Amino acid sequence: MLRSPDTFGDANATARANASLDLLDRELGGGNSVVPDQGLLIEARGRIPVDGTFRVALGERQPGWSDLTAPFAETFARYFLLPRRADPDAGWILCFACDRGEFPAADAVWEGEHELSLLRGER
Repeated sequence: MLRSPDTFGDANATARANASLDLLDRELGGGNSVVPDQGLLIEARGRIPVDGTFRVALGERQPGWSDLTAPFAETFARYFLLPRRADPDAGWILCFACDRGEFPAADAVWEGEHELSLLRGER
């Protein structure tokens, strides 16, 4: 049985689908289904120094979040923000509808949709 024509056709279809994505979608990949606003991760990557640390603070689920947001937001952030490291005491906070009262010394340096923000506090 010959499968080469089908295999090449499938590979070409996948390549065309990938080529149609913009740079941001290529960069975030599977994170598009986890983080409801791409801006949060892009801002975090641009602002947190490569040798810096961050933490993820999750609040109540919000409209616009997928079923993957709460369980996998921190895992995806750990991957996407490498070589930055997660640290429970970090001054940079990726806030997913978090209680900002828990971080009284932190200021929002970026705010997006779906109750997402990037906070910077003292460490």
